[in-house]
Amino acid sequence: MARMDAETDSTGGPNLAERIRRLANGRSTLDVAQFQFIGIAEIRQRYGPRWAEKRDRVSHVASHFITRRIAPDDVLIAGADGFLLVFGSCAGALADQAARRIASELNTFFLGEPDLHEVQIDTAHQSMSIDDFAAAFGPMLANPHKAADGGSSGNDTVKMSYTPVWNARGGALSAFFVTPLDAATGVPLDWDRASSRHADMDERKLKASEIAMRALWTSGGRAIVGVALHASTLNSQQGMSRIVKTMAGFDRRTARYRLLRVSCIEPGYPRIYLEDIMRTMRPHAPNIALGLNWQEPDLASIIKFQPTAIGFTIPPRALEHASTRTEIHGRVAAAIEQARGHGVLVGVEGDLLPENAMHFLQQGVSFICSPRIWPLRDQLTSAEAWPATRLLALTQKTDAA
Repeated sequence: MARMDAETDSTGGPNLAERIRRLANGRSTLDVAQFQFIGIAEIRQRYGPRWAEKRDRVSHVASHFITRRIAPDDVLIAGADGFLLVFGSCAGALADQAARRIASELNTFFLGEPDLHEVQIDTAHQSMSIDDFAAAFGPMLANPHKAADGGSSGNDTVKMSYTPVWNARGGALSAFFVTPLDAATGVPLDWDRASSRHADMDERKLKASEIAMRALWTSGGRAIVGVALHASTLNSQQGMSRIVKTMAGFDRRTARYRLLRVSCIEPGYPRIYLEDIMRTMRPHAPNIALGLNWQEPDLASIIKFQPTAIGFTIPPRALEHASTRTEIHGRVAAAIEQARGHGVLVGVEGDLLPENAMHFLQQGVSFICSPRIWPLRDQLTSAEAWPATRLLALTQKTDAA
């Protein structure tokens, strides 16, 4: 095998072998573990034209799963039929053991997958020189993202974060909503509200929720994962079909830990549309919340659909104005009173200060969401205790300032 002795390539930059040497922290050899899906050809043949969709799902789920179990010094490379894991944190027998452990966990992770029960994972371990490694796997490392996503667009890699929701009754952060981030700013993405492409983002959030939930379950954690779906997506036959098709492949054992929120329901939104949405979605999601504008004039007709919860979005700075604040508080109080007799929970969300949240708590809301109080998280975590005394302390601290 030809060696790659020159330290620069034709562009003047470090060649592949030199790049890998830097990743290897000075070692002359690397330990390589190959994660390979056995039986992919048979599954591809069985699914026919649908395989392209299934292949991406397997790749994304497995990539996320493995990444959470390797060290910062390790490098994961996705290929067409599996994954190559380059250990920078261990070598020899330790690398072999780590690879086999991850492969075993990944195999267990896929057990029970409705459509993928034939998928099996195995590892192959060996030591090889960095130059040989660069020559053998250079094309894969040179363009890992293309191999990982099967040639899909960069839009498929929108980073997701998780927005905590405080369970005021239980005194815990028990739910986390999938929140896409703007790649340029790192803040929650303001998806084009005038766009007809809401279904694209909704589908991505659903898939991200399944990946995160499965990873959390595998690690022994539990939490409710929320996904906000735009009303326009679910009111479209094509959009609804995409959502139902996506959820059809989810693990039914975790369904009770998923909360779907129908968002952006404008005041006076046709009730016949909401009725159709609720009827279609209920077989796939037992927990459905309705996200309402605080100015919704007819709550009675909303509550009769028996959603798990209704939530009001509080516009930025709306509570700074006394008259608007009084009106919002009045509408929330009325909603709590109407919903109580139907077993429907009421929540609020927005850029709320601790004193705002405390007022809603005293009114009797069940859930409060405010990134100002409970910041976004990079990954899904287990539910955790967060007693009301902490909110009281924050309120007193703000008052003192």
